[in-house]
Amino acid sequence: MEQMRTQRSLILQVITLLLLLFSINVWAGIGAVQELKGVASITRDKKPIDVKPSTSVNSNDVVQTGNGVVGINFDDNTKVRVTENSKLVIDDFVYDPKSKGSGKLALKVAMGTVRYASGNIAHDNNKNVAINTPTATVAVRGTAFTMTVDEIGQSLIVLLPNPDGTVGRIDVSTAMGTVILNQAFQATMTTSGEIKPMKPVLLSLGESAIDNMLIVKPPKEVTQRMQEEINKSGDALNFTGLDQNALNVVVFKDPWADFNELSVNELDVNYLTNALDNMLLANFQVGYNSSTQMYVFDKNTYWQVQRNVAQKATLLLNKDRGYNVTLIQDNTTIQFTTQDSTTNTIYIKQVSK
Repeated sequence: MEQMRTQRSLILQVITLLLLLFSINVWAGIGAVQELKGVASITRDKKPIDVKPSTSVNSNDVVQTGNGVVGINFDDNTKVRVTENSKLVIDDFVYDPKSKGSGKLALKVAMGTVRYASGNIAHDNNKNVAINTPTATVAVRGTAFTMTVDEIGQSLIVLLPNPDGTVGRIDVSTAMGTVILNQAFQATMTTSGEIKPMKPVLLSLGESAIDNMLIVKPPKEVTQRMQEEINKSGDALNFTGLDQNALNVVVFKDPWADFNELSVNELDVNYLTNALDNMLLANFQVGYNSSTQMYVFDKNTYWQVQRNVAQKATLLLNKDRGYNVTLIQDNTTIQFTTQDSTTNTIYIKQVSK
């Protein structure tokens, strides 16, 4: 009888140990935060978790920054750096150092600027790495590059030199075609998943200049090449992937419906201002206006105007025409004019439900 009890006890101990090992394996992280500056968050199973240096990351995590930077090292030595006001989704990660070539990595840059440097998964089998933006897919050939994504998904992708000075290669694709980047600081832009990527250009800038300011003002080499392709196509609106309407104005729902204060640079959204019954006259210029909480982006052939407070509004305004715009969000009225003399009028009113 005593022998049976001993056997049962040993069996229970073995089962407990196996369950513990299984639990550790299932919940083990796939990498960890190595750099943290400023404001950042990780959302896991729809719940935010505290981010600290050495915080583990898991598949399906959403990494989001405000006025901050997060650097992550994955278990295969892949490195990503999520800069200010950016959003990265870790779609999948599988890696076993004992099984060479069987790993898998999938990432999506949803917004902002993210730097990627290949690890063992890409070196062992680059076909097992999938890096995406809303408008592009990047096939990695063991190298480093950056992706800068704006609010409507347009993506500027720049190939970088490796730390040892060598340069790899990436293939940037949409449904309509692929371009190859194989020189340091060579770049392309995708404006839609249904339009071929822009013919690559060589940028005259350093790595430190690659940040979200490229959303506000793209590199001159990119704007010149885009204009060349627009002239060649003869249809600027088709090139940018926008649908033409009567006013050449598109008002649409913010593509990131779960937008929060970490998504914007915003440092500075003042929700109290939006609650006041007031009228604000906006000076129309590129950049962020802290008094109106309005952003203006130069998009080559059109202006992108955005205001994200209790309500969210984005307007795309053709540069060839002037507009008198009135935007009412709750009890705040913003008025601005894109040109000194114009008779075109746009009136938008949003209220909370």
